[in-house]
Amino acid sequence: MINLDKKALKEAMVDTFTGTLINLPLVWLVLFLCLMVTHNSFLISLAQASVLTIVAIVRKYYIRVWFKKREKA
Repeated sequence: MINLDKKALKEAMVDTFTGTLINLPLVWLVLFLCLMVTHNSFLISLAQASVLTIVAIVRKYYIRVWFKKREKA
């Protein structure tokens, strides 16, 4: 049997689903804005990766802090 850390699994699921909800419209917005400026796929990919990475770091930080506060309560 696999021994699962249910708290870690819940945090991972919340983070993943939150990321999906944020990233889907964000990807569309960044792509829309980039296509107004350029059609260069490399620049669009670079912009997408940069924006998504920054948002992911901020999102993960706040979700981790939120779960940490709940553990102490």
